[in-house]
Amino acid sequence: METINWNAVSQLHERDDAGSDMFVEFKTLMNGTLGELIAYVMTLPTDQKARLVIDASGVGSLNIHDITNLAKRPDFPNA
Repeated sequence: METINWNAVSQLHERDDAGSDMFVEFKTLMNGTLGELIAYVMTLPTDQKARLVIDASGVGSLNIHDITNLAKRPDFPNA
């Protein structure tokens, strides 16, 4: 199992669905650690999650599928 830096500096972004396929606008909703932002996203209703992306330092961009899979890991700090 790949080691994840749950304390990585991260930002939670929301995609603006009004943009075109080529130019998608994102707004930053909050900053925190990767673990904190994943825990927050998992508390949201399903319809709100689809537009969210987490950018984590050293990890990269995570879509909702990535976020959900990370939240299921046995080493997830907020499990």
